[in-house]
Amino acid sequence: MHRAPVNADRTALRRTLYGIGAALLLSACRTPFGGALPTERASLPEPAATAVTESVPEPGPREPAPAKLEMPTSPDYSLVKPRLSERLAELLVRHAPKLSAIDRARIANALESAQEAHQLDPLLILAIIQQESGFNPNARGYPHAVGLMQIRPFVAADVAKRHGIPWHGPKTLLDPAANVAIGSCYLGEMFEMYPDPALAIAAYNLGPYRVQRFLDRGHSPRPKYLTSVLARYQVFSSQFGPIEPEQIEDAGAE
Repeated sequence: MHRAPVNADRTALRRTLYGIGAALLLSACRTPFGGALPTERASLPEPAATAVTESVPEPGPREPAPAKLEMPTSPDYSLVKPRLSERLAELLVRHAPKLSAIDRARIANALESAQEAHQLDPLLILAIIQQESGFNPNARGYPHAVGLMQIRPFVAADVAKRHGIPWHGPKTLLDPAANVAIGSCYLGEMFEMYPDPALAIAAYNLGPYRVQRFLDRGHSPRPKYLTSVLARYQVFSSQFGPIEPEQIEDAGAE
């Protein structure tokens, strides 16, 4: 008989607690979230925005295709004959001062002969000589390359035989003029094999068989050697100066 009031009190207490809880819940739901967050959270990055930025990068401009390597046009050296060898010898005074005057003259004559026999630009040959040996006639390179144009003896012997150049063994390559004569003939053969001057110059450096393997695989060799030679060629061209017709005086003119 005394438990009923107790149960009634408990029921009333539960209702009171439920009412307070509901009021607190409704109060929390009405709390505005548009205001500023506390200071310690204001400095935190927004991960959602960062994720979107990283996952969807803005497309950048398409990389341009590599520019085609343009070979310089060889000037008409017929306009400077018969003084071509003299002007080449003047260039050698600047770039090969350690060579004797006789050797410089012989090299200049070999360059002129290469221009006549193989239509090779003598300034291009000078650029290759500077690239290969720095005008050191005693230079030795890998593998077993010798002299100004760094020719291997077994290649030089074969080239000399085909072109009727006297061959007295590997020591022949230590003669500056003979080295240039043999090296120019070999370079001329590369131009006959590859009409593209870039491939011909690459073949002189890499060997024709390696260049052909590049081409068979669908690749075109563009070694640093080639760009360096062309840069040196531009220097020689600027120092050689413009080519103008020689003024030949008529001996019978008054």
